[in-house]
Amino acid sequence: MTDSTDPPNIDLRDSWNRIAAHYQRQTALRQDVVHYGVFAPTEEQLGLIGPVAGLDVLELGCGGGQCSVAFAKGGARCVGVDQSEEQLAFARTVSEVQEVQVAWLNSEMGAFLDGAEACSFDLVFSAYAFQYIADLPSLMRGISRALRPGGMLVFSLDHPLCDVCGLREGQVVFGESYFASGPREWTWEFPGVEDTPRFVSYHRTVGEIVEAVAAAGLTVERLVEPEAVSEDDPWAGPEEFERFSVIPATIIVKARRLGESSAA
Repeated sequence: MTDSTDPPNIDLRDSWNRIAAHYQRQTALRQDVVHYGVFAPTEEQLGLIGPVAGLDVLELGCGGGQCSVAFAKGGARCVGVDQSEEQLAFARTVSEVQEVQVAWLNSEMGAFLDGAEACSFDLVFSAYAFQYIADLPSLMRGISRALRPGGMLVFSLDHPLCDVCGLREGQVVFGESYFASGPREWTWEFPGVEDTPRFVSYHRTVGEIVEAVAAAGLTVERLVEPEAVSEDDPWAGPEEFERFSVIPATIIVKARRLGESSAA
């Protein structure tokens, strides 16, 4: 399977390669903790995953590799997959500086899962990457196949409400229908940077996300919609804090493949 059916004028791999350096410089993500996204608590605060020592962990859409490095620091055997060569170059540097071993692989998520050995991971993790996938049900089936019985899937996304809602004079307003699922084209801009490539992501309702997980044979254990926890956020400025104090910025799903727990 392929990750997406991108519009012909948008190449996500190229777009990520073009903004990778700007993105990593602006966010400056921590490398000692697993993060979930915009204004969201970290794994250290949420405790959705727990200890990872001795586990085989796969991070899909690993970007600059900070979460994979944090898993490796926790004693996991970690594989980080991303389609952007520039993001992976940054990730390799991070792991070298932090003196941990991570297997970095340049691939689309779906293509990697197609070739992965069945029942080979105890945990599949992803932060803010699955919204770039056109065929989410197919991806979930690949993840289910790659997980060992009892293995966990934990992932985060833009909350579907933040795709369609804004805040005006303290009141929540809808820009478009929450139920209008499908692709959204947009531009990622950075201060002082003229090269602003186009991106495409896919809006889905919460129900569609959960259905894709369940249809793959995974049991949803937790659905977290955190309130904004701090104005000091690597992805968004303090001007967004008010909005995400009343509209969730991030949704986090924890699911498990049925069967006996995988051994650490």
